[in-house]
Amino acid sequence: MKKLIIGTAQLGSKYGIANYSDKLSKKKLFQFLEFCYNNSLVSFDTASDYNSENILGEFIKKNNIQNISISTKIPSLKYVNKKNKLNFVREVIDSSFNKLNINNLDTVFFHDENDIDFYQSNEFDIVNIFKEYNIKNLGFSIYSKKIFNRLNKNKNVQSFQLPINIVNNDFLKIKSNKKIIARSIFLQGILISSKINTKNKILKNFNHKLIDFANEQKINLYALCVNYILKKKEINKFTVGFDNISQLKELLRLKKYYKKIDRDIKLINKLITKDNYKKIIDPRKW
Repeated sequence: MKKLIIGTAQLGSKYGIANYSDKLSKKKLFQFLEFCYNNSLVSFDTASDYNSENILGEFIKKNNIQNISISTKIPSLKYVNKKNKLNFVREVIDSSFNKLNINNLDTVFFHDENDIDFYQSNEFDIVNIFKEYNIKNLGFSIYSKKIFNRLNKNKNVQSFQLPINIVNNDFLKIKSNKKIIARSIFLQGILISSKINTKNKILKNFNHKLIDFANEQKINLYALCVNYILKKKEINKFTVGFDNISQLKELLRLKKYYKKIDRDIKLINKLITKDNYKKIIDPRKW
């Protein structure tokens, strides 16, 4: 799967509403990364606040790895003093290079879409910082179609991370010449797992209805979610996080062909009401 990017949030913490796994030991983390590398899975997505840059960096240094593609993120600038924001951006990027033990980064994303105003007001300086560090792509991790539309024509933004999955209709028809990376394809596990760790009644009810419906209709939710992404030609790559090697092997074994994508998605979307839509598809409202 050349389109697959390995998400690393789980490598440094218990990430995901359906994640019941214990935090992996350093030995198991290295085994996971070795499995990825031995299977030519050399694209990774991380962030300075995922606590996974260090483990990736140790693995890269120990194995003297050269052919690897890493994207990272600048944390929200919401609580950074206005006068210090540019310096903060530089410091975060510098720290990522040091932790990761690499000479280049494929993409650095702004993790908070609300930093768009800061970016647009300081675009010249930010672009120069990226050039100084020889970063290939400047990107934004986005939830909102409105923000996407504002940035889509910006010549210096080359990549977007977008939440795209079988129940999120916000980015159904993407028209862009940028690199599009799908994230949240399983909606943190809600779309495929019968066990979710939340007290949110709306999420619980939707999850139970979805799992029951899928069992009743004999729908393979895992295959449906992945094939939906692979079918969309406008998506260049997609990011998936894993708790262990077994989950990654499951994805690699998956057949790429799924007969009834459109029909099954149409049926599943009927389980969501107009009032509950945003409360289900947007983790910020959980």
